[in-house]
Amino acid sequence: SLSRAMLHILLAAMGMVRHAGVSVRYDLRARGVAMTGMALPSGSLVALVTPMTEGGGLVDIAALRELLRWHRAEGTDGVVILGTTGEASTLTAEEKAEVMAATREEIGGVLPIIVGTGAISTQSAIAATKQAKLFGADAALVVTPYYVKPSQAGLVAHFTQIADAADLPIILYNVPGRTGVDMSIETTIALSRHPMICGLKDATGDNARVAPMRAICGDGFRLYSGEDGAAREYVLAGGDGVISVTANVAPAAVATMMARALGSDGSGAAAADAKLAALHRDLFCEANPIPVKWALAKLGRAPAGIRSPLAPLGIDFHCRVGAALRQAHCLGGEGGEGGEVDEGGGSFGWPSRCVLLQGHLFDQGLINQALEIIETRGGDFEITDFSVQPNDRSSEFNFRRTSSVAIRVFAVNTLALDDIMRRLHSLVDVMESAEGSLAVIADAAAA
Repeated sequence: SLSRAMLHILLAAMGMVRHAGVSVRYDLRARGVAMTGMALPSGSLVALVTPMTEGGGLVDIAALRELLRWHRAEGTDGVVILGTTGEASTLTAEEKAEVMAATREEIGGVLPIIVGTGAISTQSAIAATKQAKLFGADAALVVTPYYVKPSQAGLVAHFTQIADAADLPIILYNVPGRTGVDMSIETTIALSRHPMICGLKDATGDNARVAPMRAICGDGFRLYSGEDGAAREYVLAGGDGVISVTANVAPAAVATMMARALGSDGSGAAAADAKLAALHRDLFCEANPIPVKWALAKLGRAPAGIRSPLAPLGIDFHCRVGAALRQAHCLGGEGGEGGEVDEGGGSFGWPSRCVLLQGHLFDQGLINQALEIIETRGGDFEITDFSVQPNDRSSEFNFRRTSSVAIRVFAVNTLALDDIMRRLHSLVDVMESAEGSLAVIADAAAA
């Protein structure tokens, strides 16, 4: 049920307000707002932050409105609110209602609005999706239930019940690294046949899934990458776009890169993506959305507030994220968007070496320990490619699968880089149970 405060917000969003006890209806069509849902777009969809005052005290609706206007002007193709990047799990029901209402008022009928409504409970997800529809959402982004690890049959039942009940287009969201459950290609294809299930946000990092899903699901089923660093290749392989964290700070650049990829301009997309590579990496140096909120504050676009249990970006990462912003021409420099340029380091310009790490990377923690060695020795890294054998279990996510990851390792000088490489080789030798191997490979970026 709706509280009095939420009902007032909803009425305002629908064009209904009360003055002196009289109900007055404003014609939304006269304000240029479509009364029917917008189609799901291709291109760059931003996974928008929820601006908060310092200390995470209050949702800053004025800053949210400014961000929405900026994205509209910069060419963003769609907006996703109340997802992980939007810290939805820390917001009250009234705050979520305010965010939805303000978003609808600013961009409703102009840019598609997608609202995160996922939950562990099927009934809770249905209720959230129905509420999103009331507030004018064009679609809902529904993540696989986290923590409880449902079977593939359970996933089919969960999403089918939501789609049957909510009367709002649904985008499936598969992110096994966070939820512990991987929605298989077969399950995705089966769900795509439901008339209200219209797309997928794929955050598996496995771009090999795109081609078979596109071939069977058809062009009408939207396929979005959920991994900024892999999005260009995802689209070139047949995807429709990206739901992007990077677009929070570089909306025009991400939109340009996506447009080129959608136009099958591989070299042009790669050139546009090159300056974004450090952002794709460093906006995840701590848990999302910690770095991107710091970055927006650095750009003067939003306050730095973030809610517990998340904390502000550690000072050790300030130079790193600042350097990534400069490399993307977001901070100062030619083509920049203004703002103060901070002095300091970052890995841009450091010597680097590309390696291929293979084996049982996850169940034995090999990948985590390898990345920890790089960072504790003062280095940096960029994951340039990742592949994993298909899940061979129908009832759960099989973490003990042979995987491979290509990593570009950075260090402040050649001696430091050699030291990191020796330590990585020692790690692989010691962790025999991971059956790992490490090999230096050609640097594709330099080829």
